[in-house]
Amino acid sequence: MELFKGVSPHSALNKDGKEIRIINLFPNKFSAPVECELEHIVLGPEADYEAVSYCWGDASITQPILLDGKPYPITLNLLEGLRYLRQEESPRRLWVDSLCINQTDIAERNREILKMRDIYKLAKTVLIWLGDYHPFTRLHVKRIFDHVTKLAACSNEQQDTALIRSMGYDELWHMHSQLQEFIQTREWFQRIWILQEVSVRPKPFMKDVTASPNLICGDLALPFSHLRAVDEYWVTNTNNQRIGLPQICPSLDRMKVIWCGHQAMVLEEEHATLAQRFAWVLALVAARFHATDQRDIVYATLGLLNVDLLPPELLPDYGKNPTEILIEYASFIITHSRILTILQYNSMQTKGLPTWVPDWKHDSWCPIVFGAEPHSSTHTRILKDIRALEVDIVTFTEVSQVGPRLKHHDSAENLTRTWSNFLLDAEECLAKNKLPIRGYSSFGKALWQLLLVFDLSRQDLHEPGWHLGAAEHVPPFFFWERSLPQDPTSNQELQDCFLEESLAALEATVPERFLFRGKDGSIGIMCQPNVEPNEGDMICTIKGSYADFVLQGHLDGYKIIGRCERSKRGNLTIGDIGLHRWAGTTHLYAFYEELWTSDDGHRMLIY
Repeated sequence: MELFKGVSPHSALNKDGKEIRIINLFPNKFSAPVECELEHIVLGPEADYEAVSYCWGDASITQPILLDGKPYPITLNLLEGLRYLRQEESPRRLWVDSLCINQTDIAERNREILKMRDIYKLAKTVLIWLGDYHPFTRLHVKRIFDHVTKLAACSNEQQDTALIRSMGYDELWHMHSQLQEFIQTREWFQRIWILQEVSVRPKPFMKDVTASPNLICGDLALPFSHLRAVDEYWVTNTNNQRIGLPQICPSLDRMKVIWCGHQAMVLEEEHATLAQRFAWVLALVAARFHATDQRDIVYATLGLLNVDLLPPELLPDYGKNPTEILIEYASFIITHSRILTILQYNSMQTKGLPTWVPDWKHDSWCPIVFGAEPHSSTHTRILKDIRALEVDIVTFTEVSQVGPRLKHHDSAENLTRTWSNFLLDAEECLAKNKLPIRGYSSFGKALWQLLLVFDLSRQDLHEPGWHLGAAEHVPPFFFWERSLPQDPTSNQELQDCFLEESLAALEATVPERFLFRGKDGSIGIMCQPNVEPNEGDMICTIKGSYADFVLQGHLDGYKIIGRCERSKRGNLTIGDIGLHRWAGTTHLYAFYEELWTSDDGHRMLIY
């Protein structure tokens, strides 16, 4: 919950913990000043109120409303939302966090966080305020909402076919782009607090309009379940065939996974310890959702878990600094679950944080299975006095040469030229006078496939799609600079278009990642952006982590530089088993588990 300062008119809540505040939003015309009053009610199934889910916006820019007759500052986004939600004839009973929780009372904020799951679950409805129409017009947004409603109504192949024939694929693609563009302008879809605000509802993703939260843009409304149904439509239609359009919003897929997991916990269908559940949900939110206050990265997930047995040190406490909170949660997860996969979720950019403690600002393509048990060879021990983690590692090789990184593309530059320079620089640094890359006829093909795997594994993709086609053709950058094409073919324009699409997709994941070469002849790429290894750094796996890491000597142990993806895994290369299997978790798990069982490794400290 973002920090907000103001003069508080709030009276104390009952100490029994069953009472909450709501506001009565007084009726008036849209342009009139906003006025409301606080009311104390008992939180329960009979409580009569609607819960508002929204983004605060910039808390430093506010305007006052009248709250219990006194001026009270609120953010501009909330002010606009209250004007649109206000009715002209009758009051509206709402729960709004920044108004109903005394933001100047840290102790109250700590207590109310644990109630928020029930507040959203027991509300009559959840109103998702997305903002006004800007930068679009009302007509434009209405057209998008109407399109979503039509698409969500398709429930069989006959309806799918009829709709596509009436619209045509060109119009379908155009509306898809319009919907993507609209969602990209809505900060709500990346806000971490929305996870519990939506996931605790009984059926937010089902085609049950009466149970679904409502997306509100200006005076227009759209059932949230419609949006999710449309998102799935792009992946598969009723005949289980892709129609060739990407998902409209990657976070929607994570939201559904979290909702399904939460429902399984509620129904006791899945048995897992609290530590295992923390690891699972924090991995799903990592880098996909954000909060103004870094402490909320973990506090906003509490409503998704059964926290009745939460240790005292993990209870919400806004008096602690973020680093202290992150260390406590990581220690709890590792000590009580031994799930070391969480080591992959550190961006390596948070100062003052031990490198084994994730800041959850970096996403990983290796998911944590719900209720996963640690591998039998996993060893963990936390030395709190020196803030170190004791683990077992298996060493692969060392970094022999550090290559370039692809910088973010300037819109004024030619995309093809940018990539050409990057790949030629990589060849100049890493291909000359080095060991050949096992299984590959050229450095270019090995590097190209590594980049494709990196992109494929970093996305929430259900199938490799264009990656498989791209893998068969080494981009011509490695010879364009040396000789001109002799005989342009009739399909050259199509190939150029395909290449442009491939590069645009890769550009979303590869920039700012450093390339390197290992002494075993492998090519590697750092998974975290702006993390540069040094020659002589160790490349290894940490037992229980399902990943390759680059480690650097520190004190009597090591510190993690970052996670890496390489063209080689054991005696196999990407080309040996194919892109999709290399990027998939089935082969990944099997490789590491066999390695950990057969190699004793050695024990070390990570700082």
